[in-house]
Amino acid sequence: MSSLSDLQVHLSHFWQLPYHQDSALEQKLNDVQAWQRQRMAHSHEALFSQPQNQAMAHYFMYQLYGGEDFKTLATQLERIVPKAQKLEKLAPASALETGTLGIQAAITAIELDMHIAQWLLAHDLTVNEENMLKAYQGVNEAQERQAQIHSLKDICYRIDKYLNSFMLQKAFQLAKGTAYKYNYQPLYDFIASGFSAMKPLKSVSDFIEPFCERELAIIEHVHEPNPAQYQGKVDPFGV
Repeated sequence: MSSLSDLQVHLSHFWQLPYHQDSALEQKLNDVQAWQRQRMAHSHEALFSQPQNQAMAHYFMYQLYGGEDFKTLATQLERIVPKAQKLEKLAPASALETGTLGIQAAITAIELDMHIAQWLLAHDLTVNEENMLKAYQGVNEAQERQAQIHSLKDICYRIDKYLNSFMLQKAFQLAKGTAYKYNYQPLYDFIASGFSAMKPLKSVSDFIEPFCERELAIIEHVHEPNPAQYQGKVDPFGV
């Protein structure tokens, strides 16, 4: 299976998610993801605020994390992917594979938060810290969220490896004209945004390792089986 064939499978799965036909669920999902972005910005404030990390932080929260703009991107991709054989022949396979993994990561983030939104709707609860904690524990997808974080780490190291190859970078740059000529711009730009975000980093490991370590610790913390431990804590998502 080619990278673009894989991408078509991921997009088909995305459009089958039930929030597309449920306005209440979609609104709750938007609220959950907005809360998640605020939580991440707070949890990683010291890391994200460093000048060399700001582009990567934005890429994480607004590209790999999905969100409202992702539906527009998915619509564009669904239209062009079945006809993108020319781009597949010209762009390096490793670049297309990395882009496909990025799209998959965004869809996974949306799906996991959709489960949170479904739980909150079923219990008629608003999105706030206390209820998000209840929803995390009620849905109980710690392993799935841990796998998501490991996937993000893998994507970052793949991009870093790509950036360290002059030949791959040059081949991808040469494919830009063809991508734009045949209206494959959304796919090309999504991949290119990851490369651009990574370039200012002094070291990819200096960003991704502390980010993933803290996220994994938070996942473990909020899924502790004894909810009594959170009583009186100002930030139950803090570690």
